[in-house]
Amino acid sequence: MPDAITKTVEVTCSAEHAFNVFVNRIAAWWPMATHAVSASDGKSALDVTIEPHVGGAIFETTHDGKRAEWGTVLVYEPGASFAMTWHPGTNKDKQTRVDVDFESNSDGGARVTLTHSGWEIWGDEATDKVAGYTAGWAA
Repeated sequence: MPDAITKTVEVTCSAEHAFNVFVNRIAAWWPMATHAVSASDGKSALDVTIEPHVGGAIFETTHDGKRAEWGTVLVYEPGASFAMTWHPGTNKDKQTRVDVDFESNSDGGARVTLTHSGWEIWGDEATDKVAGYTAGWAA
């Protein structure tokens, strides 16, 4: 089975601000024209929402106003850690897991580390899925 995907980025803002932007302002930075359920119709999503609590839904408002489930919030610790199940536009039985950790630096910035795991659920398709997401998380 493929290993988890891990991406790390250093940002020039606090961990608290990075968390807020990642979770509460996802629609401002997410590439909704290319990395959304709506993209399969050649359209841009209208919005992406993360309900800010454990058990909260993560969903896209599609180009035609419908709701497409992406996952469920598993961990919600503002400024520190966020995790979710991940199954945008697919069966919930084929969900993976995304963990994002926010760590303050001594210079006032933060390190953000994203780990996408659980690929074994995809069986023989796992290697192709990992390749696609490895590129996608870098976009």
